[in-house]
Amino acid sequence: MPTNHPPKPDLSQELNDRRIAEFALEESRLSNVAYRFQLAPRDRVWKNWDRTEFEPNRYRVIGLAGVCLLREETGDAQKVASRALGDLDDLLYTVERPAHAVIVRGAGGTSEIINRPTLCAEIIAPDPPAFNRALAALDSAFPGGRVAGKILSEEGS
Repeated sequence: MPTNHPPKPDLSQELNDRRIAEFALEESRLSNVAYRFQLAPRDRVWKNWDRTEFEPNRYRVIGLAGVCLLREETGDAQKVASRALGDLDDLLYTVERPAHAVIVRGAGGTSEIINRPTLCAEIIAPDPPAFNRALAALDSAFPGGRVAGKILSEEGS
């Protein structure tokens, strides 16, 4: 069963870097994939490749992080984000290549293209505090309040 879509963003608010990162979360390919599936963790997973043993699933939270980039950061942003998340223990993550623009859809059905590069990452963590540590690591790698994140799984909400 798919999760519920978030409410449409209000275009009347100021469009700062953090809001652009929030729009990038809604428009990312990872977000589109995540909304198509039920995001509830399994109690146990395969322990080995030949699928003869199980182990408890210690990952309970899946979420997305979005970063509004400066133009000069676009080339190295994927490496910087991967390095920041790789320094944390007990996380699984995928960092997408930066997008050159983001589409902002309003509640009335209007859309705008904002030509600001953005980066999105899918983060799988054992609990919400671990996800928040991942957001803090991205925030230190990309300072200035340009990071946004949200937990998509049912147990982390």
